[in-house]
Amino acid sequence: MSFYDKSSIVLMVQNPYTVFCYYNISDVDIRSIEDIYGKNSWETSKPILKVYEICDNTEKEISTIYLDPFADNWYINLNKDDISVKVEIGRILESKDEITLAVSNVVKTPRGKESENTQVLYLDTSLWKTSTKIYNYFL
Repeated sequence: MSFYDKSSIVLMVQNPYTVFCYYNISDVDIRSIEDIYGKNSWETSKPILKVYEICDNTEKEISTIYLDPFADNWYINLNKDDISVKVEIGRILESKDEITLAVSNVVKTPRGKESENTQVLYLDTSLWKTSTKIYNYFL
């Protein structure tokens, strides 16, 4: 089985409020859907991305995005920062049934603002052993 025999999706963090995904839908999966749901089921169905927030091992769907049929990547805007996210790519059939083709990895977006913790911490380095070998290396 080659890489292209299996549908896949990869999710990456762009910034605190945006993630990016790229995906590949295999010909094997397309033929399989047409075998199960009918000859024209692929053409009459619509491609979608389902976005999930993961919190305490619980998945909560936060949006469904209808994709351009010719796209192979997508930027996803989020309403929150500092969250764990995953996406599923699939199709919605005319019968309103949803088919999942691939599930992405989970990513965590960074905070969108500075930390509220303003405490300053100092480190006493006078007790550290110094090595001239290491010191000379950086000179």
